[in-house]
Amino acid sequence: MRSVRRHADRLGLDYGHFTGQRRWTDSELAGAIQDSATWTEVVEALGLADASSQTALKGHAARLGIDVGHLGRTSAPAATPGIPMAVDLSNLPRAGSLTAAAWFALCGHDVSWPLEPCRYDLLVDMDSKVQRIQVKTTTVRHGSSWTVWLSSTRMAGRIPYDPDDIDFFFVIGGDLTYYLIPVQRVGGLHAIVLSAYADCKVN
Repeated sequence: MRSVRRHADRLGLDYGHFTGQRRWTDSELAGAIQDSATWTEVVEALGLADASSQTALKGHAARLGIDVGHLGRTSAPAATPGIPMAVDLSNLPRAGSLTAAAWFALCGHDVSWPLEPCRYDLLVDMDSKVQRIQVKTTTVRHGSSWTVWLSSTRMAGRIPYDPDDIDFFFVIGGDLTYYLIPVQRVGGLHAIVLSAYADCKVN
């Protein structure tokens, strides 16, 4: 059926009068909508007794782009505007924790979110042990690599993370590579260059 439809489209052949399991054609639906004031009248005009047919008719009308504004609250949506899907790295800080949680979940680990602000962003159950994960992102270039700040800003200045507070850093570089770095590897450091931790790259 799909093959035949593609050939019909290629040849410019109209098959709108094909009904399949329906008892009405696309043009009959368009005419019924144009001549009716309510969806109930549309159903009756097409000889349908089941009131639940309204839902299907609304869907077909939306698919065909038929104006149904005069029938009530439900109207055919405007054409979907072009939605940009290019990655914008300025959104990386906002997407960081979500990206990390998705990665852990895809690896088969259970992920939890703290209810209150904590020094960690995620709790991840790995090998029957709950690990505290602090998520960091960076778009700061350092040669062919990236510099990431591992400390947090407080009134006293930048403070490194205490190994008693977290277990791992999950770092997302500006090229969307991921690193899972044990806090012991970077204890006391304010910033690191990711190329020095290539063995911690996880994707």
